[in-house]
Amino acid sequence: MNKNLLKDESNTLLALLSPKIKVIIIGGGKAAYIKSRTFALRGCQVYVLSPQYINEFDNIKDYLNIHMILGKYEKRYIEDKHIIVIATDDTELNLSIGDHCRKLCKIYLDASQPKRGNCITPCQRNTKNVSLGVNTRGVGVSPITSVFIADQIAEYVKDYDDFVEFTSGIRNSIGNVEDRRKVMKFICSRDFYFFYKKGKAAVIMEMFYNKKIEEHLI
Repeated sequence: MNKNLLKDESNTLLALLSPKIKVIIIGGGKAAYIKSRTFALRGCQVYVLSPQYINEFDNIKDYLNIHMILGKYEKRYIEDKHIIVIATDDTELNLSIGDHCRKLCKIYLDASQPKRGNCITPCQRNTKNVSLGVNTRGVGVSPITSVFIADQIAEYVKDYDDFVEFTSGIRNSIGNVEDRRKVMKFICSRDFYFFYKKGKAAVIMEMFYNKKIEEHLI
């Protein structure tokens, strides 16, 4: 008997290696500008296709990872792109582009009707060592609320930035995979974090694992 593991409307968040990702924004209006700037600032290679652009594009057109294409939509423009952003004010054209995206198995979003696409862009925040994405879901969909929640979480996570750097240093210093797994499970815990904040991480590590920690990791 086949079972459906999906119990509700779910989202899958992926962290993309931005410099390797090609994004094409189709449209030259306000929504297109916002999406172009967002993806460009995150490091993606951004292509903006439109027969005309609003003046705001003058603010970003000289970015090294922004490529302006003056012209009308043709299917060939999306064939070598990873992510497609549909942001025109032409409903029929948007539907046509969406159909092309589905046939080409593209990741795409429709800025005018988000439910038509197969992805959304979560609200992203970065600390020194942590990236996080937040979006509300189900009946609670609210982009502004996502921004608020993301800001609150980012402020909280900042306190853990140095700990992330510390644990990463420990992880990279252990060659044996099994030993690494045991040590990381031990130090990534509330109990160990308590001693870390008290400046006793080195003492605890030497006590339990007979392992000395380099001074720069503490």
